[in-house]
Amino acid sequence: MLQIPRPSTHPVASPYEKLGLKDLPFPSVAVSDPYNSDPRRNGAIYADETVRPSIEKFQHLLIRPNDFQNRVRLAYLWSKGDAESGRGIGKTALLRYFLQRINHDWGWTEFEGRFSALVIYVAFPSQVDRRYIEQLALSALVDVCKSRVLDASRAALRLQHLQDHNIEQLVTNPDGSQDFANLLNDETLRSKGIDANQLNQAVCNQLIREGVQRESASALATGGFEDYLKSFRRDNNLEPLYVPRDTKILDYSRRFLFNDVVLYLKSAGFAGGYLFIDDIENLVDQMTRRHSIEFAKEFALCTVRPGYANTAHNFFSCVLTTHHQASGKLSAAWIEAGLAGVARLHPDDPNSVELPHPSADQAREILIAHLDYYRVDPDDIGTIKPFTEDGMAAMLKKSQHPRHLLTAAASVVSRAAQEGVAFINAAYIDTAIESTPAIPTQDFTEGIGGAV
Repeated sequence: MLQIPRPSTHPVASPYEKLGLKDLPFPSVAVSDPYNSDPRRNGAIYADETVRPSIEKFQHLLIRPNDFQNRVRLAYLWSKGDAESGRGIGKTALLRYFLQRINHDWGWTEFEGRFSALVIYVAFPSQVDRRYIEQLALSALVDVCKSRVLDASRAALRLQHLQDHNIEQLVTNPDGSQDFANLLNDETLRSKGIDANQLNQAVCNQLIREGVQRESASALATGGFEDYLKSFRRDNNLEPLYVPRDTKILDYSRRFLFNDVVLYLKSAGFAGGYLFIDDIENLVDQMTRRHSIEFAKEFALCTVRPGYANTAHNFFSCVLTTHHQASGKLSAAWIEAGLAGVARLHPDDPNSVELPHPSADQAREILIAHLDYYRVDPDDIGTIKPFTEDGMAAMLKKSQHPRHLLTAAASVVSRAAQEGVAFINAAYIDTAIESTPAIPTQDFTEGIGGAV
């Protein structure tokens, strides 16, 4: 007899309820993942007050709602240390914090209803060994496809060509709220007497006039841009980014991102955006000196020098996360490419934001932010429950490095839930992680935030 999977019809009691929590509040793998649905990992939980000075400098350099066009074009987010000790201290968490702030409504709230903006997030989960700028551009294109900004922009462009129709009737729900998804539903449009094919052609023609290549314009206007990108690969995929002997898409990735996508977004109403480039060490680690100079020059051409629509319209501001070891490989190339004149690759440069050394109080706030997100009783918000004061002190003594701290806290709370413990004190923590030695804090306390 064939059995099929069926959804649960009975609520499952959480083992964390005795601790006053709905679920395990800490990530068992404290590595940020922007595409993960888990708030413990995607940046939704963030102890912003612990890095308020860094946030304020970031805002001063890059947000500037009253002076957006004069925001800096190139900035750096720093951590001290090498590729190991510089990891896990909050750089990614800070980028995710701003991505969440801006992309949830495409900057409308962030910029006080003046204009729209967006964040494109680029990360390299593994080391890149060739065609560096092309793979950076392709990674950005993958994020563009995942973020739904293509749909939002297509709806906005269709709206521009429907001014003679009853738009209010089309986008207004029975409860009075507005849902612009109807603009993407061809059947709904046809039911209102609107020819979707003619609408697509009108949008396509507009994009071509703006300078978008004809093939890209057609794919963008019809909602098929992701499939268009995939058509350049024999495996019909976009990831992994680099597949030997299947690299045709890399021949076009720079043009697609820095010309066609920029012009598309600008036509849709975006005033500009941000290109967050994370894990830069995975991009530069295998570069020779010649490759680093080549990359720096190509990066300058795409981001600050004349040559692409991106620079012609000052569209993207770029933010690179880095640490001292990675920057050492690029600093000479940065000078040779003229990028040092835009923003010197050094933590003391005015365009640099360096995360502070965390204090015990700041590390404590990281734990509280995660606990608060999963509270059963709202009255417990802001407290350290289920930890006791001596338990919290013992937890912080183990490490103040965010990644290590969150991982250790997940282990302790998970064990407490399974054993039916209601309060976590110092004695319990010593028992729970007695086999795990304390991590020295002097080499690893270079930043704070959430999951990192």
